[in-house]
Amino acid sequence: MRLLLALFSILFTLKGITDGQNNLIGYWHGFGLIVEIKECEDKLCGVIEHIFVSDDKDPKTILDENNKDKELKSRTLLGSNILFDFSRQPDSSGTHTGRIYNPDEGKSYKSKIRLLANGDLEIEGCFTVICRKVGEWLPVTISIDGNGKRVAKLTNPLAIF
Repeated sequence: MRLLLALFSILFTLKGITDGQNNLIGYWHGFGLIVEIKECEDKLCGVIEHIFVSDDKDPKTILDENNKDKELKSRTLLGSNILFDFSRQPDSSGTHTGRIYNPDEGKSYKSKIRLLANGDLEIEGCFTVICRKVGEWLPVTISIDGNGKRVAKLTNPLAIF
């Protein structure tokens, strides 16, 4: 009986660890972007999939012009990592640690991300040892419409009163 309880305990713990990682994988809306969080080798990363701009501007023309690396200044931000080197498994508080890239400054910072109870993703930026919340990203569902175009829809639409 103890062996059975120990086995259930281990399976429950492993499921919780896997779910903590997999709940982050998918599409998120925040900072005027849609970001896909996915597995990148043995870590998690977040790739910019869409940039919200005015109708007269093509998101593919938005360049990483503030990047400190001169060779990267001419690359488009679409398809580039905004989150990188994030731990696949959360710590005991449900937090994943890694780095976040700020294209406005062309710099990356230590960062923490954590899935909140409401399903949103809390983003913290860190400078030295001080971390503060810089935003919440909302989960997005991507589907293909009848014309073969990808369509983004907030998974949990905001209630506006």
